[in-house]
Amino acid sequence: VGKIVCLGFYGFIMAITNSAVQIANDTSLQFYGGDIYVGIMTVINSIREIITLPVSGFTNATQPVISYNYGAHEYGRVRTSIKFMSVVCVVYTFIAWGILNVFPEFFIKIFNRNPELIEKALPALRIYFLGFFMMPLQFAGQSTFVALGKSRQAVFFSLLRKVIIVIPLIIILPKMFGLGINGVFLAEPISNFIGGIACYTTMIITVRKDLKK
Repeated sequence: VGKIVCLGFYGFIMAITNSAVQIANDTSLQFYGGDIYVGIMTVINSIREIITLPVSGFTNATQPVISYNYGAHEYGRVRTSIKFMSVVCVVYTFIAWGILNVFPEFFIKIFNRNPELIEKALPALRIYFLGFFMMPLQFAGQSTFVALGKSRQAVFFSLLRKVIIVIPLIIILPKMFGLGINGVFLAEPISNFIGGIACYTTMIITVRKDLKK
């Protein structure tokens, strides 16, 4: 029961840190840009949720495959599953990122057709999704940790990206180099690069040690 609770705690941390980031975003955007930028972030978050849903589904679906084969000592299959999950998710997000950059207005208009909002949302969307193709590294790393029963690592890297990196950047970046409102949107891609690389690298090192044993 303790192990189940610990693994489930990862999902709780993911949800509550997402809420904390949203609060920080809305507060900063309200201060630096006003209501319209709060609306822009709502639109961008809606787009992000739709686009990341396949990544979340795919990484979650891979967990039982990794877990089962790890328990059966089929370590070759564990490695293959991790590689396949990682490649598929990175390729998908890279393609999605390209499409977003080519047709940003189309996606914005799904949620809002206000001309002023669309005009200001276009540069904000491009900044926000700069590091989007690095995000699946975080998903893949954390899903592998959960699949192998390593809840501490999964929880830590969720806290690292959202609480330790994103929220401080949301507060600090707008005050630096005259970034202003752009600094709020820039916090997400920076955290994707740092958090994604840190999580995935740690996962590779951890998995390699476990599979050798």
